[in-house]
Amino acid sequence: MDYIRPLATPALVLALVLAFALHTLIHRQSPRPRPLNSSPFTQLPPEIIQLIASFLPPSAAASFASTCCCIRFAAGTQYLSVLRASPTEKLALLELHLADAPNDPIANLPSRFLCVHCERLVPIYIGCGVSATPACRKTWGLSRRYIVSSFLPPLFYTIMAMHLHGHQCDELLSRTTPPTATTYFSNTGVTLQHSVCYHIATAGSLLIRTQVTYIFPYPRVDGRTYSLGSFCRHIEGRSENFSTAMKLVQTEALSGIGRSQPNFIDCKYCQTTVLVGARKLRGRGIGLFITWWKDLGDGRAGDETWANQVRPAEPNQPEKRKQGGHFDMPVVDEFEGHNARYLDFDGLSSRADRTELLRLCPYTARAGK
Repeated sequence: MDYIRPLATPALVLALVLAFALHTLIHRQSPRPRPLNSSPFTQLPPEIIQLIASFLPPSAAASFASTCCCIRFAAGTQYLSVLRASPTEKLALLELHLADAPNDPIANLPSRFLCVHCERLVPIYIGCGVSATPACRKTWGLSRRYIVSSFLPPLFYTIMAMHLHGHQCDELLSRTTPPTATTYFSNTGVTLQHSVCYHIATAGSLLIRTQVTYIFPYPRVDGRTYSLGSFCRHIEGRSENFSTAMKLVQTEALSGIGRSQPNFIDCKYCQTTVLVGARKLRGRGIGLFITWWKDLGDGRAGDETWANQVRPAEPNQPEKRKQGGHFDMPVVDEFEGHNARYLDFDGLSSRADRTELLRLCPYTARAGK
């Protein structure tokens, strides 16, 4: 009986096995990674994320929070979409990112600003844009009208968040403060100077001092209603106390001493304090000096100080007026120093600003009579 040769030699079997294995490796689909939204890191409770982040430096905490919470830094994206946290927890995580973010190379400012109303970081050159929430739009409008036109709410929130995390913000405040502007209106003969100054209080709130100086070519003492500024949402330029104080100081300035006692108007509702005074400037007319101080709060969500600034006045909270001397003014004391028992305008404006004001104001002989 002839020997029956096997159908496959060991070498052929081995070749078939290797070919099958190679084919399987080539055509096998690699397992797709789990979606980021279902990553086990994103399932961590907010309390655990906050606890871990609290033990890390700002840079590491920001990276960890970004990994867990899918925080994306791009305009129009949805921030903190995975983390089911309270607004306070969301803002705390955004502040961690902001505290260690590099500055914009052109503006030398933080590359992104914090908006507590939209609960996100926005590019400095774009802002909240069309996606701004109604609360954000309202804050912009009120701040431009009752604080100062150059005031930027996201920059305010950014500075206060950086201050909270130990950053020095004095230089940033000085760089974002508008320069003193002095203008002469030839059609009316009135010279106007406007200046703004910021200061972070010891308690951690932002204070602002606004100064406006007018030089009229002749005495403006008459029965008209004056409208020279909106100091807060509760003390308008047309308020009775302000008009009375302004006429009073100008009348005193035209007397023998040529200057008035300063009149303080204090808003008990939002702690805005207004100082009104006048001085006879021989050869140029009469100068009307108006300064007001505000406490803008600490920039945190739900801050009552800021809420009082933008909240409408109630009938039972009128402004109060006192002539001369000094009375309880915590905002002024904090800004100017507790040793400032008596305030006058010589100590509130620089020599350079006064020189520029008088330089633009023309000298007329009849104004010195």
